[in-house]
Amino acid sequence: MNDLTARGWSVVCTALGSVLLLVGILAGLVNHNVLDGPRFAAHVDAVRRDPAVSRQVGQAITRRVLAADPNLIAVRPLIESVSTSLVGSPVFSPVVRAAARQLHGAFTDENPGQIVLRLVDVGAVLAGVLPALSPQAAARVPADLDVTLAQIGRRSYAAQTIHLTRLVGLFSWLLPLTGLLVLGAGIVIAPDRMRAAVRTGWGVTAGAVVVGVLALTATILASVLDEGTLRGALTAATLRVYGGPLWWAAGITAAAGGLIVLTAKARIAQVDLAAESRRIWTWLRRRPDRRWPGIARGAVFVAVGVGVILRPALVFGVLAGVAGIVLVLVGVGEIATAIRSKGVPGGARSWRAMRGPATAVGVAVALVVALVAVDAAPAERRISTVAANTTGCNGHVELCDRRYNDVAFPATHNAMSAADEPGWFIPEQPTGLVGQLDAGVRVLLIDTWYGQTTQRPGVIATAPRSHAAALAEAKRLYGDAAVTSALRLRDAITTTPTGPVRPYLCHGLCEIGATEFEPAMVQVRAWLAAHPREVVTLFIEDSVTPADTAAALDQAGLGPYLHTQQRGQPWPTLGQMIDSGRRLVVLMERHGGGKKYPGLLPGFDVVQDTPFTNPTAADLSCVRNRGSAGSPLLLLNYWLSNLHQVVTDARKINAYDVLWPYLEKCRRERGMIPNYVAVNYYNEGDVFRAIDRLNGVH
Repeated sequence: MNDLTARGWSVVCTALGSVLLLVGILAGLVNHNVLDGPRFAAHVDAVRRDPAVSRQVGQAITRRVLAADPNLIAVRPLIESVSTSLVGSPVFSPVVRAAARQLHGAFTDENPGQIVLRLVDVGAVLAGVLPALSPQAAARVPADLDVTLAQIGRRSYAAQTIHLTRLVGLFSWLLPLTGLLVLGAGIVIAPDRMRAAVRTGWGVTAGAVVVGVLALTATILASVLDEGTLRGALTAATLRVYGGPLWWAAGITAAAGGLIVLTAKARIAQVDLAAESRRIWTWLRRRPDRRWPGIARGAVFVAVGVGVILRPALVFGVLAGVAGIVLVLVGVGEIATAIRSKGVPGGARSWRAMRGPATAVGVAVALVVALVAVDAAPAERRISTVAANTTGCNGHVELCDRRYNDVAFPATHNAMSAADEPGWFIPEQPTGLVGQLDAGVRVLLIDTWYGQTTQRPGVIATAPRSHAAALAEAKRLYGDAAVTSALRLRDAITTTPTGPVRPYLCHGLCEIGATEFEPAMVQVRAWLAAHPREVVTLFIEDSVTPADTAAALDQAGLGPYLHTQQRGQPWPTLGQMIDSGRRLVVLMERHGGGKKYPGLLPGFDVVQDTPFTNPTAADLSCVRNRGSAGSPLLLLNYWLSNLHQVVTDARKINAYDVLWPYLEKCRRERGMIPNYVAVNYYNEGDVFRAIDRLNGVH
């Protein structure tokens, strides 16, 4: 191959490698910021909290309120202020992020079925929660208030998006790797490798310019969009959120390309980079001798000046970005000067001549590889679980030889009612079932009811045959005022049952929160499979028949895990339960499974508990409520029944100095270890520390 042909192929390799590297970096940015579930959810939440978005949504809510009751115009500023603050509040972050991840899964996960996004139904929140917080404020809110911010239904495009997701994930590492190899080949085959290195550096820098132009375009569009409309505010916020990663990628890529260019040019000409920088600055300040360059220079100054007057934040932001990239290039120039070796100038190929540029190229490649490694990391699309315990039983070797009824377990009251699960109002736990198991909870107190899907995707209605009982249960749990709010909520969202009747995890009325039972149990089974040294208990307040409960557990794959306990027989040790594989205890409050379903144990035949209606900490007692004095297991219902301060109540009574004396008191009075310590908001206080001490493993 002659020099001319070799140079031609080298140029082709440089151009092709630069394009591959650019496309790969863009694919990596998409993979890192869009296809990664948690990061996508964080971006959605950041958009929701953008002041302009919050303001526009608050104004939309206000308009709906005034349309329903024009007389409220007198307090319009108050309504708008409260609505705006509510929409932008960090309180909704867990709900919004969980819903965004659900949307993300609808288009990136292969799980079948319908997955729905409901970010926030602000009208429902006002209708259902305000009565408990401020009856006076609630009286001014129309009963039929219904404001839905976002709703996406069936997975009609999931197949295409899942395929696209796979391609982007593949391209995010394959294209940059191929691009670097092709660029390297372009240098190797060139007759003058120093000049080929310069071309390579300029090719990489050109890619940085393209990414920078995209970032600049996003910045400019975000600044000129009309944020006086909800669509404009949402678009501008999205551009701002996703523009940041583009600037980062542009800066890192520019640093890599500039380092290669400056080092290679310095190697060729043995130039003084500092002197070159001064000459460039002198050239920029010098007035052009010819007419058109002078006009162009003046036009640039005028444009920048007008921009500073009209859009100072935008112009100074852009100038700051450009200045940052210039500083990066000056910095890499200094690095290039420092590592440049003395030796033979020009295109010489001796090691002494090449080692300086080789070092610079190595640093540049390391920068690009680091960028690619971060962006091409496999996207996390599902909730991860803690590492499985491979020794001991429930985390402690000391518990393996203890019988089940001699062990204390952290328990959660209304475990299905979670702040990070979409659609749950007045939640009593911070996370869903898997999150609780990950945190160390081992007893889940859940309620089952029959529900139906409705014409509104994701909204569940209590099945007609369960409605009367659910209403009575809701009144018993929450009182008439809260039930009235729930009914107003149900009426406001005008649901019509359309789907088959199925078991759900509900607070009686599924309209104020529902999770389908069987899929939730599938998650529990997956968790148990991943954690083979853990014993878990479900205590079910069952308004679903034993037959349907058993069927759902079997369909979820939990049948082989169910422990069967003969009446009057001693409980096995945790180690024996783990060795047998029968390490899931299922207790039923109302209807045991009998001989037909022996894995569904009659709860209050084996459990005695304490009262569960306690308005204040002083009302917490250790007296027996349900179950017989001879029941071998003790459940402490340790929460306060105040819906309007459930988190602060949990923080107060879950504190170690409050919880531990209570546990000791109940152990003395009842003459047995408290087996299930059921709390609200398990993450508040020191629940796990107190229970470890109760087990003697602290």
